[in-house]
Amino acid sequence: MATKRTLSVTQLDLDVTNPRAKPEDNQTDALRGLLAVERDGEKVYELAKDICETEMLDPGDRLYVVPSESKNRFTVLDGNRRLAALRLLSQPGLIERDDVGITPTLKNRFKRLQTDYANRWPTEVDVVVFDNRDAADHFIRLRHTGENAGAGRSAWSALQIARFDNTGLWQCLDRLRAAKELSLAVLSELDRSEFNITSFDRVVTSEEFQRRFGCSIGKNTFDAGAGAPRALKALARVANDVTTGRVHSRGEFAEAKSMGPYIDEVEKGVNDHFAQTAAPAAGNPAKPPPSQPSAGSGGSHTTFIPPAPPAAGTGSSGGMGSSAGTASAGGSGATLPPVRKKRVSKFLLAKHELTTVTNPKCREIVSELKQTVPVQYAPYGCALLMRCLQELTAEIYVSTVINQKPTNRSANIDAAAKHLLGNSHPTDPGDKRDIAENFNQFRQTYEELSSTAHSKLTDLSADHLRATWNNLGGGMELLWKRIHAAEVARAQKATAVA
Repeated sequence: MATKRTLSVTQLDLDVTNPRAKPEDNQTDALRGLLAVERDGEKVYELAKDICETEMLDPGDRLYVVPSESKNRFTVLDGNRRLAALRLLSQPGLIERDDVGITPTLKNRFKRLQTDYANRWPTEVDVVVFDNRDAADHFIRLRHTGENAGAGRSAWSALQIARFDNTGLWQCLDRLRAAKELSLAVLSELDRSEFNITSFDRVVTSEEFQRRFGCSIGKNTFDAGAGAPRALKALARVANDVTTGRVHSRGEFAEAKSMGPYIDEVEKGVNDHFAQTAAPAAGNPAKPPPSQPSAGSGGSHTTFIPPAPPAAGTGSSGGMGSSAGTASAGGSGATLPPVRKKRVSKFLLAKHELTTVTNPKCREIVSELKQTVPVQYAPYGCALLMRCLQELTAEIYVSTVINQKPTNRSANIDAAAKHLLGNSHPTDPGDKRDIAENFNQFRQTYEELSSTAHSKLTDLSADHLRATWNNLGGGMELLWKRIHAAEVARAQKATAVA
């Protein structure tokens, strides 16, 4: 139904029923109509300029054509803009015709292209020849109607564009990652390309923020300045607040002039952090100890009580104090907007969690906890699934990362927790220590969960399960990131040897 060929531009005709414009009767009207909807030809000129500068069309994007009624001629179904640009470049007399509708200014610009880049545009193009329009319709639709649930073309997000162009913003985030200033939540969003870089941009490129912290973020440059540690801490605070929803694009963040209270908040957090670091003997620990589980009452069994939520106005963003609900710097007593609460999923695991799991059985368990077994209606089933996942993860970690022979399940979990706590890794986030300590403290929770799930007397609520996963999930994420990195390194080594 389709064949690849290379055809001369002179063999190609514009589609008079091109969906970009209204149907026309002839080639001249079709060209005029196309130019009209392309900002009166401005966009076609920019395309022609790019073709001249690169001396080619995109080699990976063939035109779609069908045979015309005339012998050895073809109608372009997809690629009419490219054909229009090539015609206007290769036919000097065409741009002079009044019936084409090109403005005098645009005529002169096309003439300069014809002079400055004489014959530096292709005269032949690669095409796909379809038997008929119906055969091409499916692929044309996929090209122009969005992602189509993944079947079509997926446009890059602002973050993906920044990564590709290595912009100043991306260099900044890369520096924060290398300095281990970013939380696990931020790193996970960066790895999934879900981090809202535009909200981050809104704050950190503002004149006031850069003046306060001495950093500079240009289009393609990043400089942390003379006080780099302080600037990086402030930038990390903003990145973490973007992930929690504290920083967004509305309200106080809609304009640079209204961001003052938030920047005050960041500055106070940074100052407090360095004050605590400089004076550890003052009796102010850098962070509170991990929360302890509460024992249940009423019987001989144990009930799981989730750790108490932070009091109003408290929270953590990279170890720099409150990010919402506190007074702004200067003691004005103004209350800051609260952090927006994220919608609670009916499943225990969120879709973005444990995306690096490689073991097939563990992937299946993760899938069930993400989209098959609702924690609200099946807490006992979730408890057993979580226990199995923790056991398998620990066993794989011991053999893959620690390079030891796994033993019993409890010993494997102990070994994984202690190794996680005592050893650093390039994939670790800035809050790795807190996550590892929390995981180490709650590593035996699975045994209690198992006992509770099998008990005829003890109830197990969805809130208990969520609290347990909140304590274990970060550590599980770190374990699997390290397992994945070890497997990739092993595969690369095997390939190099081969």
